[in-house]
This record gives sequence, structure tokens and C-alpha cells, in this order.
Amino acid sequence: MALKVPYEIRCSCGKKFQADIYEYVFTEYDPELKHMILAGDFNCVTCTSCKERLSIENRFLYRDEKNRLWIWVCKKEEKPQRERLEKELIEKNIFIEGHFLDDQEEYRKFLVFGREGLIELLLKEDKALKRTEGKLFKKNPAIQLIIGNKKNPGYLFLNGNKIKISLPLRLSHSYKDLLKTPTGKEKWLKSYSQGINIHNPYSSFLPYGLRLRWNKIREREPIKNLKNEINEFDDFAESWASYKIDVKKFKASYPERYEFLKNLKKIHISRKIISYKA
Repeated sequence: MALKVPYEIRCSCGKKFQADIYEYVFTEYDPELKHMILAGDFNCVTCTSCKERLSIENRFLYRDEKNRLWIWVCKKEEKPQRERLEKELIEKNIFIEGHFLDDQEEYRKFLVFGREGLIELLLKEDKALKRTEGKLFKKNPAIQLIIGNKKNPGYLFLNGNKIKISLPLRLSHSYKDLLKTPTGKEKWLKSYSQGINIHNPYSSFLPYGLRLRWNKIREREPIKNLKNEINEFDDFAESWASYKIDVKKFKASYPERYEFLKNLKKIHISRKIISYKA
């Protein structure tokens, strides 16, 4: 039932080649493709010249009969166009050439952006994944990989049984002097990792009530020099790192954020972080 379409791929080495990429996955008929999506191996191809493994981001339809899910997965870069895409992909009767997709009205329809957006949704809407992977995410150790260069400071990896997620670490615009030294960078990235380990879209340790409170505080006390489009999770990690590095300065600048983070000592974080350096 899966649908593959030929794409022209351009590798970082400059080589152009053609590869078949999936645009439609029906999980009841293609369970192996679901496993590939969860593991991060979906739509991966190998350059015919340099043999580099490339992950191709494209639009595709994810259809789940068991959970009655009809999910359009768009590129992450298309997120600003959400309103237009919802009208095109959800409100209209969309079909893929060669696969007329009927009975759409019987499904719950969603629009997400990128593999990460799909997995975030599945952990809420796919009952089996929510029951098993959700628990494992909160128990299995997180792997912290610190690289430390400006373009790619590193990642925090979360692992369930089937799902693997990489959360990018970020350097701060507010601690330029600290980040000039390798020791300072490492200190910041370790604290940032702790923050994103506590609150991320896949396995947050903040219950619903605290999450609502956090977002209200964010509105009242926005962080200076931080881009407006930053999400609540990256904002939390930034605040947590600032709080850990210079608590007096953070308290003076953001008293509500300070009180919120201080009270989180009462929350039990069951997932430990294992550190590695590149």
C-alpha cells in the first residue's frame, strides 16, 4: 500500500542522483515503515558517490487504521504556512495520484511538521506507543553529546524501545563572555541539557497545571534578546541554564521564572543524563 516517488537528490559533495522516496505510509500494511519512522531511518538514502547517508525531508501522508489517524507530515520549514496547508490538506478532499484515499471522514485528521512533530503527536494519539514508549522515555537514561562548536553545540538523545529522538542543544545570546571559553561552553550546555531533559515535547516532567503556569509566566516575563518564535521547551531550557549558572542575576531579572524553577526541586526526575564529548 505504500507509495514511492522518484526524487532528484543533491548530496553535500555535489553529486546529484535519483532515489525513491515514500509519500504515503499505511501502517496496517506497512508496519516496517512505521518502525523506520520511529527509529529515524525513514526516507534515508546513500549518496552514490561519497556514500554519505542522507535523511530526506519531504511531505508524506501517515495513515493509521487502528487509531483512526490521518496525518499530513510537512517539512519543518513549512510551519509558518500552517493556516494555508490546513485548508489545502485537511479541509479539501485530497488524494495522491495512483492512490485514491477514500473514507477520509472516518479518520481524525492532523497536520504536523517534520518527523519530530509526527512522533510528538503519536505519543499522544497512538495508544500502544503512549502506553509503552511514553513510560520508557521517562526511565531510560538520556545521552548528552556535547560538541561545543557554534553551528552544532550538541544533542540530548532520548531513547525508548522503538523511538529515538535527538534534541538540539543551544548556546545563549545572553552569556557571550561565559561562552568564549571551552569550560564556560561546557557548563552552559550541561545546564541546558538538564533543562531540556526536564521539559520537552516527548516526555515532560511538568504536569498539565505547571505547564499552563509556565506559559503564563513566559508571557509576563519574556527573556530579553530571545527570539519571539522560540517554543516553550527551548525557553525552559534557556531559563534553567541561566538559573543554574548565575542564580542572583537570574532572580533579579526574572523573579517569577526564578520562583517557578526553584519550586521544581519537589519534582522527581526519573531519567538520568549520561554525558559524552565529541
